[in-house]
Amino acid sequence: MVRVINKTRRKLPMKKIKKAIRKVLENELKDAKINVVFVGERRIRALNKNYRSIDAPTDVLTFVYKDEDLYAEIYVCPAVVEKNATKYKEPFQRELLRVLIHACLHVAGYDHELKDIKSKEMFEKQERYLREVDFE
Repeated sequence: MVRVINKTRRKLPMKKIKKAIRKVLENELKDAKINVVFVGERRIRALNKNYRSIDAPTDVLTFVYKDEDLYAEIYVCPAVVEKNATKYKEPFQRELLRVLIHACLHVAGYDHELKDIKSKEMFEKQERYLREVDFE
């Protein structure tokens, strides 16, 4: 079960967002309760500072609890995603879907911190899921 909460004033493509999240999680994790929360820059910065000791806003943070009541939470800051989309010359919606897919892969156990075969596999899956969702 996925619960999506938008705590920003920004209008987001919720249908596409839910579709992307479900596609990845159904293929990679099966039944897990996940919250996806869209927040502003102040909130994501506070979370980043508190949990990663980085005093700056970021695009996405993933917390995996593996608890029966709540398996994981994903926090996304659309304002930072938009800045990154501009920087990388990508449409906002595509960058947003990429970030969500990336976070879902983290929830499913993928990690890219170590540059190994799993890291490569994670990014390949990320881009494959993005193509599938973006063009459906």
